[in-house]
Amino acid sequence: MKILLLACAALVVQLFLFLCTGSAVMRVRGKQSWSMSSALLLGYFVYFGLFEVLCLICEFTLLPLRTLALLSGILAAALIIAGIACGYGSWKQSLLSIPQRLKLHGPYAALLLAAVAFTAIYVLLYSDASADSGWYVGTSATALATNTIGRYDPSTGTFTAAFQARYAMSCYPYYNAAVSSLFRGLPVIVQARSVMSVINVLISYLSVYTLGRVLFPDRGSAGNKVVSISQRPGKETRRRADLFVFTVFFINVFSSTIYMPGIFLFDRSYEGKSMVVNSVIICALAICILLWQEKEEGAFPFRNLFWLMAAGICFSASCLMALVLVMAAVLPLICIRGKWNLLVPLVLGCLPAILWAAVYYMIQHGTIVLRTWR
Repeated sequence: MKILLLACAALVVQLFLFLCTGSAVMRVRGKQSWSMSSALLLGYFVYFGLFEVLCLICEFTLLPLRTLALLSGILAAALIIAGIACGYGSWKQSLLSIPQRLKLHGPYAALLLAAVAFTAIYVLLYSDASADSGWYVGTSATALATNTIGRYDPSTGTFTAAFQARYAMSCYPYYNAAVSSLFRGLPVIVQARSVMSVINVLISYLSVYTLGRVLFPDRGSAGNKVVSISQRPGKETRRRADLFVFTVFFINVFSSTIYMPGIFLFDRSYEGKSMVVNSVIICALAICILLWQEKEEGAFPFRNLFWLMAAGICFSASCLMALVLVMAAVLPLICIRGKWNLLVPLVLGCLPAILWAAVYYMIQHGTIVLRTWR
């Protein structure tokens, strides 16, 4: 019972943290009102981008895991306070507008909720004893047990002489270890396999829903200024996005090979690379489509892209796939339409992944050696 209560508390606190983080960023960007779902999605990527930087500093300076947990706890507390201060008014408006927005969704909302509920229950009940499961959970458990970050091989328990570039800079497992350190009594396997799996499912579906809104906009809503959340247009786009989410869910249910995103969503939701497949790449595609549609002006798409790439590096080295996707989609846009002024924002938006690739290349060729001892 104690573990169950701790798991529920960890689930609520982490979702609230991501919501507060996104709300603080929205207010910094000058937004006066926003949906809680969009703030949650943005805050998820922003927080993991910040955690990646914090964890790398602690890892390469050989600080203990408890220090990382303490610093991440302080960061989380600051973001929660800032989020409450910045987002209370918008949250209240968003909650009051739920009846109106449910009318816009209509009966299609039931399909979306059914897909999310089914997947969340599935990942909670699914048992996996694969090598990947052992590595992700083992890395978190080893870090917590030894009070170190990346200095022991989770497969053998032996001390390593140097950090492995492929794994050392993807800090997602250490996030779970830090959370378990803060929530005393919460086993790492519960945080990694249950709590974060449910959160990752929710974020994955929010990403698919966002892509659906981008792919199927309302015909007459382009250019309309949104005064408040309750006045947002979007009956058609919401219902189409709901159907799009359910369609993706239906396809994923029958994706029974290791090469399909459904396997990552249902059977491997505890992995960082699952979020690359089912969220980072999907949101990157949505940003690229918005740039082609020219519906998003200014630096906001590239700012979102920056946090998306930063979080993707935290999740897995496979985030380089998202970098390839963005470059393949946006560079032709720049060339065809002659928008050479987008080159610098594009490079800055992709900077986390570009820097990771450069550092990885230098480590692999011996230019840089990241030792685990001094």
